[in-house]
Amino acid sequence: MPGIAVISNPLSGRNRRNPQLVRRLAYILGDQGELAQPPSLDELEDTIRTFRDRGVDTICVNGGDGSLHKVFSALVRVHGEGCAPEDLTALRLPRIAILKSGTVNTMARNIGLKLNAQAMLGAVVDGTHTGQPMRTVERTLVVVNGRHAGFLFGTGVLYRFMRAYAESPNQGPIAGFKLLVKASVSAIVGGAFARDLFHPDGAQVRVDGNVWPQSAFSSIAIGGMDDIGIGFKIFHAAARHPDHLHALGFYGGPVPIVLDLPRVYAGRPMQRADVLDQVVRHVHIQGEAAQGFMMDGDFVEGGQFLDIHAGPRIRFVVP
Repeated sequence: MPGIAVISNPLSGRNRRNPQLVRRLAYILGDQGELAQPPSLDELEDTIRTFRDRGVDTICVNGGDGSLHKVFSALVRVHGEGCAPEDLTALRLPRIAILKSGTVNTMARNIGLKLNAQAMLGAVVDGTHTGQPMRTVERTLVVVNGRHAGFLFGTGVLYRFMRAYAESPNQGPIAGFKLLVKASVSAIVGGAFARDLFHPDGAQVRVDGNVWPQSAFSSIAIGGMDDIGIGFKIFHAAARHPDHLHALGFYGGPVPIVLDLPRVYAGRPMQRADVLDQVVRHVHIQGEAAQGFMMDGDFVEGGQFLDIHAGPRIRFVVP
């Protein structure tokens, strides 16, 4: 019978530090659904397949952005079995309720979710039990090579910045802002940190059948949500174009990017000639830039090429 399921990431830092949270969530869920804690990616796919076969229509995810990325990827692989990449937009996936328990919670902020994990699950259980319709917000997934799915993708600068953030002793919005300030100052004075971050990677990029003219990029960024983190709305066109993605190709130096940060924070287009800016359905990246990428704060090894498609829409529950 259609209903609710909760997926809790037992390896997330906050769940390890607060084991009581899962017990509280199980109490709130009661007999309205099932709570699963798959310990590996293979078992996560098995869990998603079981929920699919049972007709579960709302999946609540207890974890941060990394946990959500893994669940989205498993959903696309399981529900999209045998589906051509260009047909992924037709998939109808279960609704997603974010039980906000990550360190940064960029996805939750993008959709305007303010409830904590327990209050959110309580709202979903109550809405399901009473039959009241639940308000949803839709965003289009970024799908890479048919296997990795999320909302914030980036090579080059974004990949290296997020790796530096992950290696810093502290996590969270304040730590991210401090790292951004460090990168900005380094860019202005021509420091080594900025040079390493903005090192251009060779790439041949084809966007919806057309070749981008540049052959090297400091970053290729693609998003299905506006805010890439700590309030910077780099993908300002994403929410306005369902079944499409917002793609940016940066091929200039770091100083103009730093000077444009106030516009990005305000959700306005960058005023630069060295940024390619398009709303797209499909991006193919080949070359050095394809060797690794960031997806929702996680780091993924690439290869000879990356094939990025607009995927299915995720319907986020927002009480």
